[in-house]
Amino acid sequence: MRCLVGIAFKVFLVQNLFAQNVDTAQIVISKLNMPQLVRERTIRVYLPAGYATSKRKYPVLYMHDGQNLFTGNTSFAGSWLVDSTLKTFPADKQAIVVGVDNSGKYRMAEYNAYTSQYAKQPDGDAYVEFIAKTLKPHIDSLYRTKTDAKHTAIAGSSMGGLISLYAALKYPKVFGVAGVFSPSFWIAPQIYSLAQGEKIDNKQRYFLACGDKEGNETEFVARMDSVLMIKGYNRKNVPAPLVIKDGKHNEAQWKVAFKTFYNWLIN
Repeated sequence: MRCLVGIAFKVFLVQNLFAQNVDTAQIVISKLNMPQLVRERTIRVYLPAGYATSKRKYPVLYMHDGQNLFTGNTSFAGSWLVDSTLKTFPADKQAIVVGVDNSGKYRMAEYNAYTSQYAKQPDGDAYVEFIAKTLKPHIDSLYRTKTDAKHTAIAGSSMGGLISLYAALKYPKVFGVAGVFSPSFWIAPQIYSLAQGEKIDNKQRYFLACGDKEGNETEFVARMDSVLMIKGYNRKNVPAPLVIKDGKHNEAQWKVAFKTFYNWLIN
């Protein structure tokens, strides 16, 4: 009897150790102070399968509206299912994704650097400074990341697309890639002048996307594409805008566009 108990205990121990060593993808959720805005924010970090047992460093993708990004998030708008998409790529094509939750109350102000009818006191400059100077160093200190701009991307949709482009223009040495989905350029037409005036950085890459059922969105996106082309970018760094057929202004469309973006980004 004692022998059988010993064998059972050893089997349990082996099974338990094996379970602890299964290196699956995970999402780490924490709170972080935003000194630039004197606020606190929930941060969701997606670590791909293999991270815990590997020694390699990973590129990092920063994204807005963190509540809407991953499987199981409680969002009224649905989810991009970013984690499910990344799991379809091989291990050597994996990235760390950092989702910054929106605050709800301050979203329109934080995702725009210009005064608008929705925010008389825009917080966009402080928000992108938070990501570039507080959040990124924090993430780089905790995880094995490739810290250079080439391997650091920022992306979002709607107002998140607007502020992603703004962040890349303001911090080209921090964000080497911007994923700009259905950007609300109509609310901040000054973004075109900013893009025209900024010195070209041939190492940067921009990905523009929208749906063809979003009103004038295709025109706004086409205009920004023209600005970037005139400045001297090529189709390797700025591919022709992705227009999703029957795509509407919602997470379902961005989920589809994201997979094309990520494939372009990681390759």
